[in-house]
Amino acid sequence: MSAPRKIDCQAAADRLYEYLDGELTPDAYDEVRAHLEDCALCFKVFGFENTYLAFLRARTRAQKAPEHLKKRIFEHILFDQDSAESQ
Repeated sequence: MSAPRKIDCQAAADRLYEYLDGELTPDAYDEVRAHLEDCALCFKVFGFENTYLAFLRARTRAQKAPEHLKKRIFEHILFDQDSAESQ
C-alpha cells in the first residue's frame, strides 16, 4: 500500500464535512487523515468541527417534537397548500 497523496490545507478544508461524515472514498479519507496528522492548525479546526457536530447531533436527538405538535404542523402545511391552490 502506498503513502497517501499530500494535500494542502485548502484541499483538506474542502473535504471537511465529507471527512467528518465518513463520506469520502478510502483514498481521499487517507489523504485528509495524513494531512491532519501533519498540520496542527487543521487538526485543531477539524477537532473543533467534529466536537461541534457531535454536540448538534446529541441536541437534535434529545429534542424531539411532541406528536401533537408534528400533527399540527403537518395539518397547517396541508391546509395552507389547499387554500393556496384554490386561489
